[in-house]
Amino acid sequence: MTPVLLGQLLGVAFACGLNLYITVAALGILSRLGLIDGLPAGLRGLEGLIVIGSALALYLIEAVIDKVRHADSLWDTVHTFIRPPAAALLAVGALWAEPLEWKIGGAAFAFVVALAAHATKAGFRVALNTGTRRWQPAWISLGEDVAAVAFAVAALEAPATALVAGGLALTLIVLFGHGLFRAFALGIRALAAWLRALFGPPRWREADELPRDLHALLDRAPLGAAAPRGARAGVNGVPGVGAYRNGWLVITPRGPIFFYRTLLGVRSAALPAATSIEVDRGVWADLVRVSADGGDYTLYLLKDGPAANIAIQDFHPASP
Repeated sequence: MTPVLLGQLLGVAFACGLNLYITVAALGILSRLGLIDGLPAGLRGLEGLIVIGSALALYLIEAVIDKVRHADSLWDTVHTFIRPPAAALLAVGALWAEPLEWKIGGAAFAFVVALAAHATKAGFRVALNTGTRRWQPAWISLGEDVAAVAFAVAALEAPATALVAGGLALTLIVLFGHGLFRAFALGIRALAAWLRALFGPPRWREADELPRDLHALLDRAPLGAAAPRGARAGVNGVPGVGAYRNGWLVITPRGPIFFYRTLLGVRSAALPAATSIEVDRGVWADLVRVSADGGDYTLYLLKDGPAANIAIQDFHPASP
């Protein structure tokens, strides 16, 4: 695969990961007006008025949702199953005249690049939405749209620039994006939990319902004490655990413990005793902001678990 073709695939895939609809609309409009070099034969369909109109309509819907706190994270989570596959399909179209192995390789490459860009964007939104500071989603949304169009145009007009810029962006994502990837995974888990809650009552999971690899770290409950019970959750700010870590909140006779997986196996962390608790009921998860002597942290209770007020009673009985 030549550097020019690689730059084209990288630029368009990265743009799709940021905003699929504005990317498709921009490529179709600019090519139709002759403002950029002609699209590959397999992508000429993007110049059609129906395609352009549909992309613009979906972009306008996204532009509204993108500016609503928490709704934007739900939108991003759903589009995990849309943006990367769409980037792969565009890569196949761009390589339509090439051998089959080129199409497969290009589709896989575009999928991974779009997923990396999308995961970083979605994780960044989760981090902003769950932070204590208010932010202006309009400016973030506009910046993402401008970046998407810039990458798409550069892919066709200056493939070398797209290759360098995309390569630099991917390098930064790999080196510094771990926390944002976990925030992105938290959004996926939250959507799955929300769907589970539609078909069954939200509740604690008993000890035998927890993942099997957690059982080895669970202490046997003393005689007469309540058995451990847990719920899917995430944490941010707990010392030594890592940003936006996904796992299980388990209530034990020794207090609340957070269990999570790493490459080295399952780990546990006793959550610091709370001095005060603030609850923010969210669309996709309930946020429990805990002030503790060891530092403040945030607990994310997913929707298939107990309601926040019930979790608080078990988590910190002294709280009102």
